[in-house]
Amino acid sequence: MGRQHLSAVLNFWLARSGLSHEQIGSIADWAMSEKGWLSSPQLSHLRNGSVVKPSHRNLDALGGANEAIWLWQRRGEQVCLRRYGPHSAYRIEDQLLNNAIWLHHPEHTDEALNYADFCDLQAGYLVLPYLGEVNLSPSEARALSQALADLFDRLAQERLSQGQTMREALDAVLAAYPSSASRDRREHLRSVILGSADYTKAELEKEMFFLAETVRTLRGLQEGDYGPAELHAELSAFRRRA
Repeated sequence: MGRQHLSAVLNFWLARSGLSHEQIGSIADWAMSEKGWLSSPQLSHLRNGSVVKPSHRNLDALGGANEAIWLWQRRGEQVCLRRYGPHSAYRIEDQLLNNAIWLHHPEHTDEALNYADFCDLQAGYLVLPYLGEVNLSPSEARALSQALADLFDRLAQERLSQGQTMREALDAVLAAYPSSASRDRREHLRSVILGSADYTKAELEKEMFFLAETVRTLRGLQEGDYGPAELHAELSAFRRRA
């Protein structure tokens, strides 16, 4: 769960900041005063949640980049440059640092997450409740869409064992989809379950709350016990097993 939450944190951070892998890597290198601390492939694996034990070097680099963005925005350019030196050597433009967001500690909102906090995220000791939604990496949307179809198929199969027909089971799954959503969205879910369509990255990010509510309702869970983060973690785990 810690690994999957770290994945969600990184996807949230990069999506909201508009930073590429190379750009966040450059900021990390600048913060650590040395190139090569966080490569694009390493960051890609971290975003996909496929690294069981990230290197402390990578986690240190993430904390360093986050603190550098915080220092630039909270203390100002001159203070930041005095600490880290010129950023031009790392091909970092002012606009990148102006537009990026920094991640704060949930209990200390004026403090940037540091190396130790990223270790806690990975270990599952720290959760950032302010993420609000799951942000997917570009490569995982289709795989998660297919894992979602498998999940709902399993939920339908459970109802077959209770004596329902396949059509009744599918109708029960769709009936659990929140009624506040449009008919078109419900029909799209039907197509995904039947394997005739996939969600795009943007569609799946938009649907995660409704899909998590559908699973929660089908399993009879209490409100707040299962949400987008839990659904993302379950789909990612199922995808790796497959």
